[in-house]
Amino acid sequence: MLNSSIFLYLYTRILDEDISKKNIDDDDIKRAIQHMHEVYRGDPENLYKDSYVEVDYSKIEYRCAYVHKYAPFHTALVYEAMSRSMAEIPHIKPMILRFLSKGPLKICSIGSGPGTDVVGLLAALHQRLHDSFSFFRISAHLVDITSEWESTFRSVVTEAMSGGCGALSEGMSDKWFKWTFQKADLQLKMSEALSKTISSSDLITLVKVVSAVACKETSKMIEKIFRVIKPGALVLFIDNASGGFQELISKAAAKYRLVPVYGPLNHQLYTNQTFNRERFGYKSCFKTRVAVQLLVKLNLVEYSVFISNPPQHGDMPQEISHPPILPVPIPNLLPMPQFKVANLRLPQYLIPNRIDNGNPYEGGSLHMPDYVVTCRPRRLRNQKGPSHKKH
Repeated sequence: MLNSSIFLYLYTRILDEDISKKNIDDDDIKRAIQHMHEVYRGDPENLYKDSYVEVDYSKIEYRCAYVHKYAPFHTALVYEAMSRSMAEIPHIKPMILRFLSKGPLKICSIGSGPGTDVVGLLAALHQRLHDSFSFFRISAHLVDITSEWESTFRSVVTEAMSGGCGALSEGMSDKWFKWTFQKADLQLKMSEALSKTISSSDLITLVKVVSAVACKETSKMIEKIFRVIKPGALVLFIDNASGGFQELISKAAAKYRLVPVYGPLNHQLYTNQTFNRERFGYKSCFKTRVAVQLLVKLNLVEYSVFISNPPQHGDMPQEISHPPILPVPIPNLLPMPQFKVANLRLPQYLIPNRIDNGNPYEGGSLHMPDYVVTCRPRRLRNQKGPSHKKH
């Protein structure tokens, strides 16, 4: 729970500083939270509507409302999902290390807000890579429709560097951490600059983005993003459990050769009592049900292997005592021509899909599927290759 306390400390400092320096009235923040509740209440029909309702985060009281209500919890969600995926899936850490061997790890946060995804990722990476690196270089690119979030994230970085935030204090210093901010509305045509940012990124986050902009055009927005992502890149998706957002992501993923390496997890109840605190007449978010998956984009050859060589029932082990592994062996991913792959659907039995039993996972533990699926051409199964030994 140490990281949760750090997240709470960090955002509370940011909130208090904004209120003090900009003389913001508590009642204004309270009204902003009330309005956010109304907007984010959710409607199962949102994906069929012509447009979505925006929250005006250009106003400081709305940014303060978000920092109090959602920022610590969303940061913890990202931290928990990334940390657990790296701990339980043996392929993910080597993939991250391969990115780092070539230079800074390039992160792109879509719908970044105040940088909650980036902070959560950094905390998870520092936790899981400490045996390989004391610190490592990160290049983060934040993308959001509201340009005012840039100043908020600058405050987050400055506050983290001032101390009191564990490994984040050094990890977000100028020596190790570089960042940029791009204003963009992804419902519109993607600019060349944004396309270049996304296509050069190693790890892209889509956290609470689809639900925030849910309308008829949202599926096209996700497809635009998935189309330009490079082979080998990872995508972390977290959003509301209901509303059809998981299905939308999976459909676009199949179209553009992204396959899950962690999840999909549906209806996961995440609870973190550290954030169960009241201010401005409203409690911070501390409990929610989410859909989670971490995906990797395959090149055309690897995706063909994945589709054309599903596991046979006789190949599936009866009992598995270790976490699931990547459904296809990932070699050094080579650039491949980007062909449109149409009418391909992932067989359902290749995609772990486990519904929890309703019990809360205190501190944010997320369930993993308890079986393994491998997909390897039969002609290669008897050849030597990378071993996946249990440790």
